[in-house]
Amino acid sequence: MSLPKSYLEPVVQLLAQTASPFDVPADPAIFSESWLEPALLHTMSLLDDADVEKNAALSTTGGGVTHLFLAAEPADDYAVHLRIAGDGRPAVREPQEKSVVLTLAGTMELEAFRHGADVTDDTPWYVRQFVPENIYACHPGTLHSVQQSEDAAQLVISRSGSPGGGRSLTADEYREALGRTRAVLGRTVEAYRASALELGAGKAAQ
Repeated sequence: MSLPKSYLEPVVQLLAQTASPFDVPADPAIFSESWLEPALLHTMSLLDDADVEKNAALSTTGGGVTHLFLAAEPADDYAVHLRIAGDGRPAVREPQEKSVVLTLAGTMELEAFRHGADVTDDTPWYVRQFVPENIYACHPGTLHSVQQSEDAAQLVISRSGSPGGGRSLTADEYREALGRTRAVLGRTVEAYRASALELGAGKAAQ
C-alpha cells in the first residue's frame, strides 16, 4: 500500500537529497500543508491491514527501539516502518540506508556523533528532542542513537531494507505492539483534533 501522494512526494524529495547540512533542513519547507493527521490515519489503516506473520519477520527490536514493518513500494524503492520503544538500552548505530522520519506521537531524543572517539567519550555534537510534526532525514554513515518515550511513534520511510537492527519479532510480539500502538495513535488523533478545534475557536473569537 502506497503512502498518500500529499506527503509521499516531499518524502521522496528528501530521500533524494545529499548529506550536506545545506541540503537537509530539520523541518523542510517543502511540507507546505499539515501532514500529521493524514499520516496518523493512514498509519492506523496500515496497522489494521497488517499481515502479522509476514510483517513480524521483517520487523526488528534492539538498542531501545522497535521497527514494525508496515509496507513497501519496490517500484519507488522505499519501505515504511513504524518506530516505537523496544528492547535493550539506547545504542549508537550507523545506518546502512537513507531514511526520512516523520514524528507522529510522543517524544524522541536524538544524539549524533562525528566519529567513534566521540561515542567513546560520550560527547555528541548534535542533540535534539523531536515531537509530533517534526521531520528529519538520516543518512548512511551517520553515528547516532535514539531514545523513545513509551508513547513515541515515528513513521520511518527508507530505502530498501530495515532501518533498524536487532532480532526479528515473533508474531505474538508484533500483534501486541500493534494493539499498543493503535491506542497511542488513536489518542494522538483525538488530541490533535481537539487542539485544532480550540485553535479555530480562539481565532474566531478574535
